Amino acid sequence: MSPGFLLLAAALAFLDGESVLPWAALAAAVHELGHYTAVHLQGGAVKELRLTISGGEMDLDRRYPLTYSGELLSILAGPGASLLLALAALQLGEGREEGWLLAGLSLCLGWFNLLPVWPLDGGRALLLILAGFLPHDTAAAGVRACSLALGAGLLAGGISLLTQGGGATLAIMGCWLLLCQFRERKMGK
Repeated sequence: MSPGFLLLAAALAFLDGESVLPWAALAAAVHELGHYTAVHLQGGAVKELRLTISGGEMDLDRRYPLTYSGELLSILAGPGASLLLALAALQLGEGREEGWLLAGLSLCLGWFNLLPVWPLDGGRALLLILAGFLPHDTAAAGVRACSLALGAGLLAGGISLLTQGGGATLAIMGCWLLLCQFRERKMGK
């Protein structure tokens, strides 16, 4: 766990007057478990799982490589697990508030991660798909351009909502996604 993750977790715990954080942590854990399970079912191995201020980051053990389709399946397994958890929460919760809360959090996490923005699952999937047809550097440039455009669009939409009295979440997410584009970490091959 990075210091940023611990600081964010402490801040969220302090501000969580409605006890949403445990349900959000469960949704995130199931999402990451979806990735982990898909990797292992295909004979791969996870070398490291880091919890950072920007979420969970898995590094695969390159001694047990996955095929392109296996890697794509592993990437999409996280959002798939989020969708399955949302459906299960609705069924098992039988209309109770906690069921709706867990379903909503899981759906938001799954759909948000499908945005074609690096380093989200959708951006990673887009990179793999494009790299199947284009040189890696060209594919990475396309994903970077898509990421910048969507990040800027979310930030602009969030600022517009803020000026109309809405919440800051969309603006914060757009800002975070834009900042991710300028991190030193290179898009993997």
